[in-house]
Amino acid sequence: MKPSRFPLILLAMSLLLNISSAPLSATAEELEPWTGTVEHFFTHSLIAHPEVAFAPGNSYAFDLDRDCLTPDEFSAILAQAYENDYMLVDLALTYRVANGRAERVPFPFPKGKKPLVLSFDDVVYASKNRGKGMADKLVLADGRVLSYTERADPQMSAEREFVPILESFVQKHPDFSFRGARGILCLTGFDGILGYRTQRDAPDRESEIRRVKPVIAALKKSGWKFACHSYAHGHMKKYTSEKMRDDVQKWKTEVAPLVGDTEWYVYPYGEWVLGENCSDERHRVLEEAGFRVFFGVGSQPFYGKMPLKSETRVLFMDRSPMDGISLRARETSYSRIFLCSQVYDVRRPVPYPQ
Repeated sequence: MKPSRFPLILLAMSLLLNISSAPLSATAEELEPWTGTVEHFFTHSLIAHPEVAFAPGNSYAFDLDRDCLTPDEFSAILAQAYENDYMLVDLALTYRVANGRAERVPFPFPKGKKPLVLSFDDVVYASKNRGKGMADKLVLADGRVLSYTERADPQMSAEREFVPILESFVQKHPDFSFRGARGILCLTGFDGILGYRTQRDAPDRESEIRRVKPVIAALKKSGWKFACHSYAHGHMKKYTSEKMRDDVQKWKTEVAPLVGDTEWYVYPYGEWVLGENCSDERHRVLEEAGFRVFFGVGSQPFYGKMPLKSETRVLFMDRSPMDGISLRARETSYSRIFLCSQVYDVRRPVPYPQ
């Protein structure tokens, strides 16, 4: 006589119920609606090789010190943000668009944690800056996105650029990322993207497009998002509406087909062009192009309508810069997330102020 399988089936069902129900219950208890401040910090591509960047005679040293972080500084900032209970969040969770109008919404977030958005401007690796202390491009190797520098040793590295550094940090601290959130790559197009010369007049454009596509796919798979940082990175306040329209069209034609459409527009230099109640024609060009969240620059968090309590169709968000100037000047205002004096790289040409 064959033994009855009924008790075994009951046992299996019981185990399945326990396995499936426990995490769901725990997750529900740990999450709560978040309606408060959403911090947003940004920097540029890192100073991958400080020994080159800050060597005597490098004409680019001033710009790198002013605008960028070193890998050691970025790693230290991540560690302090984590210690202070910040957690990466996907900006897309924080708002919704209905009938063409963007509005902030409460979103579920782990209790005891504070949401943080990280973005990275000008991820172009401009050809004119090769050999001056930055990486040359992002590459895909064994399924990982790494930095690549033509003249450095080693040429490929997981420790010299923000993408692999953040990926390694999240792998070590999974609770630093809510639902797989990473950062936002803010792209121009005048000299291609991610170190690949994909602009319309590049001699090897088609082959460069083929090379960059796997990198983009790997970034998206990991949770990275993309934003428009204009095409030419010009001063918006000097643009006419026609020039703005031309700039947007070039980005839509050359960059969007590679990384996808986006509702996020990052003003170069943080320059708003709004007019009263967003009536400026240059701003209307951007709205007509489908952008619904606009990013400026500010040392304190702001995320909402401009002007306040207005009925404008879009949202505005300030981002706090992380660079040499800010590290030397924001010890007090940035202490909510990290201490500038503790992350400052002593290899910088400017000593930390006493």
